[in-house]
Amino acid sequence: MSYFDDRPNHFRLLIGLFAAYLFVLAAMNFSRNASWATDENLFRTSPSNLYVTKSFPAELLRFTIKKNPALSPPSSSDSVRLGEFLVEIDDQEIGTAAELQDALYAREPDAIITLTSWHPATNATRTFRLARAALPDSFFRELPPSIYITDVAPGGASDRAGMQVGDVIVRINRQGFRDATDADRIMRRAGGGSTIAYDLIRGPRNLTLHVTLAKLGINLGMVMSLLTGLSFLGLGTFIAMYRPRIHAARLLGLMFVSFSFPLLLIYQRGSNASEYTHLFFFMMILSILLGVTTAFHSGFYFPKMRPELMQKPWLYRAPYLMAALSFLLITGAGFSNLAMMRLFFLSAIALLLFYYIGFHLVYRKQRSAEYKFLSRRLSVICWLAGLAALAIVLLGFGRANESLLGFASLPFLMIPAGYLYVINRHRLLDMSLRVRRNRQYEIVAAVWIVFLLALAVASLVFLTKLSLHLPDIRFTGSYLEITDTPMAPERREFIEKFVLMMLAMAVIFVFQRIWRAGQAWIARKFHRESYNYSVATSELAEVMATKLNMVDLARGIVQKLSTLMHLERVGVMFFQNQNTCCCHEAYGFDGRRWEEFCLAADQKIVNILDKFRSESRFSVDYLPEDVKSLFFNHGFRHLVPIRFKEKLVGTMLLGEKLSEAAYTHEDFAILTAIAKQASVAVENAFLYEELAEQERLKHELAIARRIQMASLPQNTPKVEGLEIAGISIPALEVGGDYFDYLNGVPNRITIIVGDVSGKGTSAALYMSKVQGILRSLHDFGLSPRQLFIRANHLLRQALERKSFVTSIGGDFNTTSRQLALARAGHLPLFYYHARRAHVEKITPKGLGLGLDDDGIFASELEERIIAYEPGDVFLFVTDGVTEAHNGNGAEFGEDQLAEVLAQNVHNHAEQIRDKVISALKHFANNIEQHDDQTIVVVKATH
Repeated sequence: MSYFDDRPNHFRLLIGLFAAYLFVLAAMNFSRNASWATDENLFRTSPSNLYVTKSFPAELLRFTIKKNPALSPPSSSDSVRLGEFLVEIDDQEIGTAAELQDALYAREPDAIITLTSWHPATNATRTFRLARAALPDSFFRELPPSIYITDVAPGGASDRAGMQVGDVIVRINRQGFRDATDADRIMRRAGGGSTIAYDLIRGPRNLTLHVTLAKLGINLGMVMSLLTGLSFLGLGTFIAMYRPRIHAARLLGLMFVSFSFPLLLIYQRGSNASEYTHLFFFMMILSILLGVTTAFHSGFYFPKMRPELMQKPWLYRAPYLMAALSFLLITGAGFSNLAMMRLFFLSAIALLLFYYIGFHLVYRKQRSAEYKFLSRRLSVICWLAGLAALAIVLLGFGRANESLLGFASLPFLMIPAGYLYVINRHRLLDMSLRVRRNRQYEIVAAVWIVFLLALAVASLVFLTKLSLHLPDIRFTGSYLEITDTPMAPERREFIEKFVLMMLAMAVIFVFQRIWRAGQAWIARKFHRESYNYSVATSELAEVMATKLNMVDLARGIVQKLSTLMHLERVGVMFFQNQNTCCCHEAYGFDGRRWEEFCLAADQKIVNILDKFRSESRFSVDYLPEDVKSLFFNHGFRHLVPIRFKEKLVGTMLLGEKLSEAAYTHEDFAILTAIAKQASVAVENAFLYEELAEQERLKHELAIARRIQMASLPQNTPKVEGLEIAGISIPALEVGGDYFDYLNGVPNRITIIVGDVSGKGTSAALYMSKVQGILRSLHDFGLSPRQLFIRANHLLRQALERKSFVTSIGGDFNTTSRQLALARAGHLPLFYYHARRAHVEKITPKGLGLGLDDDGIFASELEERIIAYEPGDVFLFVTDGVTEAHNGNGAEFGEDQLAEVLAQNVHNHAEQIRDKVISALKHFANNIEQHDDQTIVVVKATH
């Protein structure tokens, strides 16, 4: 069959023609059996013509009932009974009066003989012993060739006419017959709907029954065999058509198609010999032989290929050769010798069976573990089906007839069902068979409706047959009277109809409630519950109203959508500035796969949604092939964009429903409404995120401000001979100004004031670094100049190239009343000389920290020694003080600062500081300042 590997359509054509031919033959057979007239009984040829007409005593030796033990057997007493047939004398078969007389005359009058009788109603055989002379005269009657009834269909044509099992028919329409076949021919020739006369004997009586033949003779056995055969035919055709390139599929399909024909023809009515009968018998033999050989051959490939057997092709060719020779012998015997044909056929089946048993014993150990596992499952299914069919035949449902074969075929439905299960469960033949859940739902719902309808109709029919024994109820004046006297017929009929009508209404009501409950349960199981439009939108609106965080909003939408619409998977993506995916959540994914999808698809989704701006939703089927495959591989089928005032803010990605039903117009209407609601919620979430970010930054800056303010001196040191007061006011939450008191030894203190270039957070960070460096270096007892030189060396490595620090430092020695002053690019020191009553600006040379290397910085840095007296005041400020501006754009300036200092030198240091701050506020007139302001006042006291 390797020819078909490259020509699959050729095999499809052949298997299709073969299956169609068998189907046509089966349809012809079914039509022939169904359309022929039937008297709805079964009969067989009587085994003898000798009918006992008079009972007589005899000694009972043996008693056997071959079938229908449920029927009452004839008495087992020592008596040959009226209505039995004589079949043997001394183990010699007899059938006619001449044969009986010859057997009796051959024996002496006083001889002891054995007599065997047969009872037609129960198929009971009894053997008696009696003397030859004890036989009465005229105890039998020789009948013409007759038939006896083995089964009568309840309620059928023969049953209605009064026919019973055991009746012996001697004429049909006043015509005699040779045997059961001839009797069947006479009956069917009358035609459906006609009435024929059956002359029969029942015990001592001769009766004539008139039976109106049924026009259609379809019974349940025929339907069962037809369904079973069609299941084999359908499965075989499907497998062969679906995978014609696979060797195992071709053999398996041919096997099922071949075995379907005997099942389709398992039920036969009558044995009328015709060209159709010969054709059916011919094809049945061919189908069985072909089915057996292909079943054996398919084991080389299915359920798994066996390479060790493929090297020995003679193993599977031998059965084909044996089957071909057997078929030639069977057909060569001709249809005239039916017994010889059956012998050849059974011999062929036995030969093939012995070959298979020998093959199995020799090669069974070479099977792989997987082959054993799968084939064991299939074998169990086949054995169960066979045993169940055998049990039905043996038990016979209490009776034996041809229709029993139809019921016996029913267990064989397990075989195609089992093969389908194993093929689909283990992905054999490269097939994945699956009925979509929406089709499953439709099938189950239809079965549920049909079942309830049948039950309801049966209940209503039962009500019509119900016998109601109603009391006579009357109203007499103010009394309710119940009597046992019979009601008038008209009144009784009216009441019974009324009660039955009420009962029928109750039955309908109960079944309606049962149907609704069952339908709701089925809908839940298959995820087909209908949802209320307003409730669904209300629940989603509640989610969107309560979820302000973007991630929570996305998560709430996907969870609610998956619950309301029963989706396998759903995703939501939010886009910031219409191009950047800032949030994505999904249901039905593992985290990794969803992340991979988002990375691969986010920009593609933006481009697609931008291209289809006018669409409120669309299927992925309309997308470019690469994007379509990406969405399909991840289980998405529809996109619903989320737009806020024509601005793309997100999209909903929808997978299949759990029910696998298609999306309806109502579904898309709800999704469109959800998208509109979500657009507002998403935009609010963006605003909330921005506000939250601002609040977070404000909170962090507030913390930074507290940290920065905590890093500045919290307590003013007490130094004898000096009053000290300082403050730093950042323009923003944090700033780059700082001041510090470095007090290492008694009667000495170093005042440091600095300003880092820039503003805000970066300046504050650098300020902290500068402050730490200066504090660390001060521990070495350095003068202000040496302190700045070493600090410059460290800051050159830590600061960015565009950043620098200005600073001024003064070391006060209260013992010698001297100030050592160094300035690193900072504002001058404002010095009020009390004795001269004059404010002087002292500006030693110096460059900012971090601008130049150590050599240049040290050469440019000057340190001055200033002797001071009690009453002198020193003012350290940053440029935020002198450059403070008002609404007119004017700056506070150094001169005005010196004037304020001169006016307040008689005050305490803290008061001088506060006066300067007050003057700055008055000048600025509450205008927001853009630079930090730092002030340190030192006043010599004594």
